[in-house]
Amino acid sequence: MASDYANKPGKKRKAAVRKTKRAPAAPLATRRWPWLLVGFVAGILTAASIQHWDNPANDISRALDEITGAEPSENMEPRFDFYTLLPESEVVVPEAERSPLRGSGASDEIFLLQAGSFRSTQDADSLRARLLLLNLDAHIEATTSQSSGTWHRVVVGPFNSRSKLAGARATLLQNGIDNLVLKRKASG
Repeated sequence: MASDYANKPGKKRKAAVRKTKRAPAAPLATRRWPWLLVGFVAGILTAASIQHWDNPANDISRALDEITGAEPSENMEPRFDFYTLLPESEVVVPEAERSPLRGSGASDEIFLLQAGSFRSTQDADSLRARLLLLNLDAHIEATTSQSSGTWHRVVVGPFNSRSKLAGARATLLQNGIDNLVLKRKASG
């Protein structure tokens, strides 16, 4: 009868343990600091040398000196001539006429925004309702001409200040409504 002497059930094989002497390992953080410091210093030195070597101002001044035949001067002081040049070149700007919307006083003109012009009253009324929902003061004006018949204009306003006019115009444009600025004389 054959027996397996290598794998006997009662006998366990012991794992071979190597005994080597190692120096106690330094903590990982203390081994990284010197390399981090060396890399940092090398990066700064590299950047400084590239900047000094690739300075375009030096190249331009050298090229100008070669073209003009001037000798390069190391300690050239900057000159500021604008102190003397500016008073000599003073330009007087005439007073501009003030816009009627800029003044705080009453003007003889008012501004309106025309949001649309339609042949049918129903289309004009539909746009007017849409403008009222946008919190804009809209009304319809009917105009008649001999060649084209009756048109119904949807008008927003009147506006006495530029800021209100700009705000209403921005609201119309944000909602996809093209508009025209109309200027009319104020009625007494």
